[in-house]
Amino acid sequence: MNNNTAIKILDGVGLKKTPGRIALMDILLEAKNPMTQQEIMKKLSKVKLNYVSIYRSLETFVQVGIIHRVESGDRIWRFALGSEKKQGHDHPHFTCRECGITECLDGIGIPITIPLRKGYTVERKELYLKGLCPKCSG
Repeated sequence: MNNNTAIKILDGVGLKKTPGRIALMDILLEAKNPMTQQEIMKKLSKVKLNYVSIYRSLETFVQVGIIHRVESGDRIWRFALGSEKKQGHDHPHFTCRECGITECLDGIGIPITIPLRKGYTVERKELYLKGLCPKCSG
């Protein structure tokens, strides 16, 4: 693993560069799809980090905007990197009902505009799509 990118990302948001955070960021950088905390823990098995430390680091990463949480209807949070432009939160996510894989649909914005009553302010748009992935539908 090359942790230079992880260090740059942590530096960019002013976070302390602990070995645990660097290892966690490396795993998220290598992930092809959003990962659950359990999947992350399995990958971090060689690093001496407990469940609470991983949870706190993930929460910190979400708060500073370098990753985002993905909820796919199974009540299990998944975590994925946001885009460099930090618009990574406003994209749809797709979950396959057969194999359960969840993917960020990067490059596709959420153009939905809903007229709200006076006093409401939209802070985040989320769109979750469910169906069959190419592997399961073929």
